[in-house]
Amino acid sequence: MDLSLIQTSQNRKDELARFVVSLNAQEGIDLSKIQLIFIDQEDNQEVFSELSPDIDFTYIPYKHCSLSHARNIGLPYVKGKYVGFPDDDCWYEPETLYKVLKYLCEGKYQGVTGKGTDKDGVPTSVFPESASELSIEKRCAAISYTLFFKFCPYLNFDEIMGVGSPYNIGAGEETDYLLTLMEKYSYRVYYDPVISIHHPTSSIYDKQQLIKKSYSYARGAGYLMRKHKFSFGYKLRQFARPFFGIVIHALRGHLSDARKSFMILKGRIEGYNFKLPI
Repeated sequence: MDLSLIQTSQNRKDELARFVVSLNAQEGIDLSKIQLIFIDQEDNQEVFSELSPDIDFTYIPYKHCSLSHARNIGLPYVKGKYVGFPDDDCWYEPETLYKVLKYLCEGKYQGVTGKGTDKDGVPTSVFPESASELSIEKRCAAISYTLFFKFCPYLNFDEIMGVGSPYNIGAGEETDYLLTLMEKYSYRVYYDPVISIHHPTSSIYDKQQLIKKSYSYARGAGYLMRKHKFSFGYKLRQFARPFFGIVIHALRGHLSDARKSFMILKGRIEGYNFKLPI
């Protein structure tokens, strides 16, 4: 088995069906070398009736849980030499996995990441235009659905972090996983924008929802900074930017934007100082 993909969902049948179509359509690789591990938090099994019978399918019904916990449930079932973590609403281009496996099988890098784009090819974040190796502080906007690694059986996701976190540490679990592989296991990870993984752009939120989400994600960013080997300058920038954002937006009379910057700063400080309740 070459590649295992761990995926979970609650109730996104249409998005999962799109992913299945894209997985079936992969070119240049033997589908029998692909494993899909699906942790089902609702009732999505019928979607996978359309999955190619050549693909090794591992179906795990489970209760509602955080994203990190669901992925940890799937990790012991990995058969592949390499592993990826597709979102339930992402999808691949026909040669995505061929390009990924080409990099990984060459052996120089133990991880590879690509560029996220929406259905129209518009980047979903600020991705560099040129390929380069990742570093601790230069991660090329790597996010879980773009990341593929040589499987490390000794590493789990930190369940304090991620969507559905019981501590409102609402992001950063895939970055934590990536950084741990780089710091503890000396993984080299390469970014190539030629590898394209599609994902919808963020949903439209009202201002209150956006502030709430930004605060939760900021708590994740703060927790991540405390946990890993970032430079003092990096940490200073992460706290200074929202601070100056508060000042600038307030002076311009943009009170909603000033409040968002305040909540980001507050979240990063809280996340950085977070300790598990006794």
